[in-house]
Amino acid sequence: MAISSRGCSSKFAVLAVAGLVGLYAPLVQAVKVHAASASQQGATYRVQVDALVSVPASRARRLLTDYNHLGRINPDIKRSEILLTRAPGDYQVRTVTEVCVWFYCKRLHQVQDVVEAQDGSVTATVLPEQSDFRYGFARLHVWQEPDGTRVLIRGELEPDFWIPPVIGPWLVKRKLISEALETVRNLERVAPLEGLPHNDAVSH
Repeated sequence: MAISSRGCSSKFAVLAVAGLVGLYAPLVQAVKVHAASASQQGATYRVQVDALVSVPASRARRLLTDYNHLGRINPDIKRSEILLTRAPGDYQVRTVTEVCVWFYCKRLHQVQDVVEAQDGSVTATVLPEQSDFRYGFARLHVWQEPDGTRVLIRGELEPDFWIPPVIGPWLVKRKLISEALETVRNLERVAPLEGLPHNDAVSH
């Protein structure tokens, strides 16, 4: 899943940082978070969220793999679409995310190779030449447990734009966790809706 912005003003640099994937959003009570962490190693940021949601596993997986409608579970995604289907479960997906900080908004683009494995896991690899990131990789696992559905999200990301020191890395890590938790929370909000199409029309 490149912006040449190393010379941009600090306000737009902070905006771009915030667009990576705010503060923690409050979780609905039914969501149980086992772990939520983010770290930095050099220019690469890593995030992990492990949560239990009150949604059937089949329904959660359907929403998380609805690549033409990802905005349903992450409102910051303004456009998502399948660009190419190489085989069932093997796609190229594009997303456009709009992020606003204070009075400034910016759109970030990302194209990823997405593969759904037979074990139920999903991996996504960023294509840097078509994205605003030098590197990116994410893995999603969803499985049923007695008390609900377990959702495990792990990701790595290297931005292709300048990040201001001191405050920048802190914002990146906070935003990565915030976005992952927001997605998990919205699974419970959207899951009860009936008749939602799945990957049959582009979401704008």
